[in-house]
Amino acid sequence: MTAASSLAGARYPLAANLLDSVEALTDELIIRITDADSSYADPGLLTVEELREACLHNLTEIIRALTGAQPPLLRPARAVGRLKAERGIPIAALLHAYRVGGRLIWEWLTERSSGPGDPQLHELATTLWELIDTFSDAAVEAYRDTEILLVHADAQSQNRLIRSLFDDNSSNPVRVLTALRTLGLPEKGPFAVVVIEPADPGAALPGNLVHALKDIGVHSVWDAQIDAHAGLLAFSAQSALERATARLPELVAGRIGLSASFVSYTAIPAAVVEARIAAQSVRQGSRTALRFGADPVAHLLVALPDAGRRAATQILGPVLRLPDVERVELLAVLEAWYRCGGSAAAVADLLHCHRNTVRYRLRKIRDLTGRDTADPAQSADLHLALQAVALLGAAPTGTGESA
Repeated sequence: MTAASSLAGARYPLAANLLDSVEALTDELIIRITDADSSYADPGLLTVEELREACLHNLTEIIRALTGAQPPLLRPARAVGRLKAERGIPIAALLHAYRVGGRLIWEWLTERSSGPGDPQLHELATTLWELIDTFSDAAVEAYRDTEILLVHADAQSQNRLIRSLFDDNSSNPVRVLTALRTLGLPEKGPFAVVVIEPADPGAALPGNLVHALKDIGVHSVWDAQIDAHAGLLAFSAQSALERATARLPELVAGRIGLSASFVSYTAIPAAVVEARIAAQSVRQGSRTALRFGADPVAHLLVALPDAGRRAATQILGPVLRLPDVERVELLAVLEAWYRCGGSAAAVADLLHCHRNTVRYRLRKIRDLTGRDTADPAQSADLHLALQAVALLGAAPTGTGESA
């Protein structure tokens, strides 16, 4: 019994007869698509056996549906869509194969018909190309779904590799070396670690960040952590790191800290700690990146936050307990005093007030705290406490009353 005769209920015997020649059709289709499309030239992507199996199953189901004996079964179309996505065959090559297959089926139908006036031929023409569209659509949908899964899997794999760089791998250094090689990073520095605490908590990094840094000679990989983003920078010259330090605040809004540069990948965990301390040493709202070591007093405060808050309360407590307006005025004068190098005139210009107002408020701070900005040791205490308030949020809420 032939394949055609075994197909009960065939509406178009002309199409059903093709089932007996589907093997030969498959051989011809393979020749045509491989001759016309270089995507199939590399047998490492798709073997001849795999291509033949995909062509045979799709031709068979297209012809079966073409006979009118059964609805189209799209499993082979979805299977070939998944296969070609997995092997990296372009989607254009997938669609081209269906078009070539449609033309081949039509040629064989016309050769076996009674002539141009064959009534079956006219009806089969419309049905054939509808089926080619149906199978192509199913294959494309499966292809794109598979692409999404593959991209997601690749991203997850890369994220795991990047995260492994920042873990403590002292007991398994080979893991870090493998990650560096896979990510295309050098095995030996100079390196630096960056920690970014976004101004908008949970915000993603800008999509152009990696390319922008690469343009100035810095290769980078980034890990999204719970409250920050950690990045490993690789560069060949210290000047590239300096350019990155200046460029980062232009690219990202938030507190940005960088570790000291280092050579061995084994120093990455310690560098993460340095970069995090440096980031926390940047005042909220400041568009700057801070290198570890650039502000040791701030580093000390954020490394010992409880002690810093206690010091701020002990030194500036009477000021911090003032009503909101008066507290803000006194802290602003004290901040400006240090920024302006102790010049009452410069502070007055900065705050748009009279210099006598500046002196009055400094005296009030002295009277409340028992510490005078004119005394170097006492002024150092005030400056330390002021930094603690700015960095650690040490100021308690005021009464809300006006002075």
